[in-house]
Amino acid sequence: MIEKKVEEINLLKRQIAALNIDQDWDDAFLEKVKVDFTYNSNKIEGVTLTYGQTLKLLKDFVTPQNAIPGELLDLINHQRVLDNVFKNYRAETFSVDNIKALHKELMKDLAQWTDDSLYSPGRFKIFENVTVRSNGKIHSYLLPTEVPKAMDDLIGEINNRLANIDEENIETHPLTIATFFHQQFLNKIHPFNDGNGRIGRLFTNLILLKKGYPPIFIKDVDRKEYLNRFEQSDADFSPMLDFLADRLIESLKLKLEFFQRN
Repeated sequence: MIEKKVEEINLLKRQIAALNIDQDWDDAFLEKVKVDFTYNSNKIEGVTLTYGQTLKLLKDFVTPQNAIPGELLDLINHQRVLDNVFKNYRAETFSVDNIKALHKELMKDLAQWTDDSLYSPGRFKIFENVTVRSNGKIHSYLLPTEVPKAMDDLIGEINNRLANIDEENIETHPLTIATFFHQQFLNKIHPFNDGNGRIGRLFTNLILLKKGYPPIFIKDVDRKEYLNRFEQSDADFSPMLDFLADRLIESLKLKLEFFQRN
């Protein structure tokens, strides 16, 4: 039941708060969080580097042999964007301009794009984009002409919801708000020619960060289930909310255990 999971989320958050730690992150823990986030979010998008190779690249600046240049840039740019987000997440605003700015930084190198003609960092899509469901059916996203208004409406809705949070009410809980954004951005609008998944997960987690929660990691072992939940959530995002609740519980437990040990 989602109610029980939200109760557990709130309890874990209170347990972390009770430790009276004067900062959200220990430096070592923060570095692990950023590497894990970068690795997992890019792994979902098909990056082939292992966790060990990713760690060596981002922390020791060791480039794996025979690595694909675009994949290296995906990881390096993602980490740089995360560095900025974690430094400024309290002051970060939810705006269309901010989403475009982070997309521009994330996808700035041509080698990251599978099709040169689609290269458009920081700009909304100019071509239609679709995905193929597991049953073979084509799922279409909004037309390019519909994106600007849809994004304005989405950001307005998110900011309104963030101003009226009640963690004891599932409908107004930060996780529900983050899941709503996640579904609208990725499953309905899909506003960019490429990089939607990484940007969508980044801003989903920014909602959680601003409200005192650690980021959610969607691991490679959960990738198939994650994609299945998209299909199950076309009309009602409850299946994705349930999935992300489990991931948030995992992150909260990881953070609590780390601070208890240290």
